[in-house]
Amino acid sequence: MLSLSAFRSLSLLSLAPTQAIRHMAVKAAASSAAPKAKGSSKKTESTKSTKTATKTKAKAKTTKKAEKTKTAKPKAKKAESKPKPKPKVKPIDLPKRPGTAWSLFFVEHLDKVKASGKDVVPVAETANASAIWKQLSDEQKKKYDDKYKANLAEFKKQMEQRLQELSPAEFKLENSRRQALRAAGKKSLPSLKDPNAPKRPLSSFFLFAREMRESGKYSSLPLKDQAKTFAEAWGKASESEKADYTKRAQDALTAYKAEKAAYEASKQ
Repeated sequence: MLSLSAFRSLSLLSLAPTQAIRHMAVKAAASSAAPKAKGSSKKTESTKSTKTATKTKAKAKTTKKAEKTKTAKPKAKKAESKPKPKPKVKPIDLPKRPGTAWSLFFVEHLDKVKASGKDVVPVAETANASAIWKQLSDEQKKKYDDKYKANLAEFKKQMEQRLQELSPAEFKLENSRRQALRAAGKKSLPSLKDPNAPKRPLSSFFLFAREMRESGKYSSLPLKDQAKTFAEAWGKASESEKADYTKRAQDALTAYKAEKAAYEASKQ
């Protein structure tokens, strides 16, 4: 019979292959699982790094946009064009300036169209009248020119009479109204001149220039050259000579102011 120790040794030998097989199977399973875990780990790390990079990039863009918004200067608002104020003063009653030769012809043309019974279309008739006007000879246009000149002469006569009737206060009020209209863009509206008001005297230079012109030495020169010559002569004049003209101009200005005050007082 086998001894107890021998039996145990035999039993261990019989069990060794089974344990070895199990050990190898566990090891193989572990080794096969390890690469997968490693690959999965790499994949996870790659995904994490991609997400982190995306977040960092987005954050950088947001930060850059915020900095740009802070540093960007606010856009200046366009200045709202305010309507220019119109004068509240009512215009005084004055004769109306007559129409030109072309205006007279155009009115005549419209009257003919109306008389024919046709509908008057302003734009079309303006073009038609313009074409006809261009084809007229100087002789045909002359009657319109003559009529315009006659109307203009009558207008000037009526205007002169009307200005004689106005007071200095009315002149001042009307001229302030016209000045406001010119500031609003209506350039072709001159100020009125009171024909009876004292005339403002000449300055020292213009007194000097008038005497040079009246001497007759420079009459052969064109007006532009005369003005240039007078200006050069004034620049070369001595201080004592200039002082004489300055005094004369100041005395004339003092007299003018007194005359103007008396005139305005008489018209009130």
